[in-house]
Amino acid sequence: MVTIGPQGLSDAVREVLEEYGDLAKEVTRDTVRKVAKTCRQEIRAASPRKTGRYAKGWRISETVSPNGDVAETVYNAAAPSLTHLLENGHAKVNGGRVEGKAHIAPAERRAEANLLDGLERELSL
Repeated sequence: MVTIGPQGLSDAVREVLEEYGDLAKEVTRDTVRKVAKTCRQEIRAASPRKTGRYAKGWRISETVSPNGDVAETVYNAAAPSLTHLLENGHAKVNGGRVEGKAHIAPAERRAEANLLDGLERELSL
């Protein structure tokens, strides 16, 4: 058992909180990266395929802010302008309409839920 005097209490508390903050930041980064990879795989699997170029075009971009926060963006590098049209549908040139195929929104909802579940699981004490 460690005995801490009144003078050292604030230092001990600060040290423990800094350790937990560092752990939480690392766990959050890892969880965000895993969820982004899973989301990309789900979108790729559910993407409409004609030639396969659109489905193969899904990428992940990582952005790190100056304070160390990490953001992952899943985007389509091969045909970025098609994502909206294929997800929501579009009008045909000679009339009529092409129905959309929801492949991004369901993966996004699952990614949000997986991120929350993963963070709760990893950060619970």
